Amino acid sequence: THNTGLQTSFPDDPFNRYWVPFTDSHPAVTSKSNASVMDFWNKPPALAFETALATKQSSDILHLQWPEAYLPSSNYYIALYFQDNRAPAPNHWRSFSISINDKNFYTNLNVSTSGLVVYANNWSLSGLTQIKLTPTPESTFGPVINAGEVLQIRLLGEELSQEMV
Repeated sequence: THNTGLQTSFPDDPFNRYWVPFTDSHPAVTSKSNASVMDFWNKPPALAFETALATKQSSDILHLQWPEAYLPSSNYYIALYFQDNRAPAPNHWRSFSISINDKNFYTNLNVSTSGLVVYANNWSLSGLTQIKLTPTPESTFGPVINAGEVLQIRLLGEELSQEMV
C-alpha cells in the first residue's frame, strides 16, 4: 500500500477540504456516470467520484488500511463515498457490508450509479484503521469505494492543530 502524498483541493468543494489520492493493490476503475453530489448534505466534490477502488471478482472482500497514519485514540467523524461505476443494468447490483476495525459500520449497502455516502458522527478509532467491504451473497458485482473522510472530533476550547489524517 502506498500513498502518492499529493494533497488536492477541488474548486467545487464548499468546505475547502484537502483530498489525498489513495492507491493499493486493488484495481482502480473509472465511473461511467456522474454522481448527483448536490443531493449530498456534506457536499463532496464531484471529482471524488470519478475513480474508485474495486475488487476483481464479485465474491472478493475489499480490505483497506486507511488512513495510512496511526490515529490517536479519539472519536472521529467518518464519511465513506460510493458510486457504482458501471452503466445501470436490470438485475445486476453491488451490495456489500462495511466494517471498520471488525466493528459493523453499515450492513447491506446497495450502491447506485448516482452515488451515496454513509457516515458516523462519533466513531472511536485508535492506531491503524482497517476497512472491510464484504459482498452480500446476492451481489452480482464486488465492492467499490470512491473516497473517504476521517476528521478528529475536538471539544470547543481544545487547542486545535491543522493536521490531516
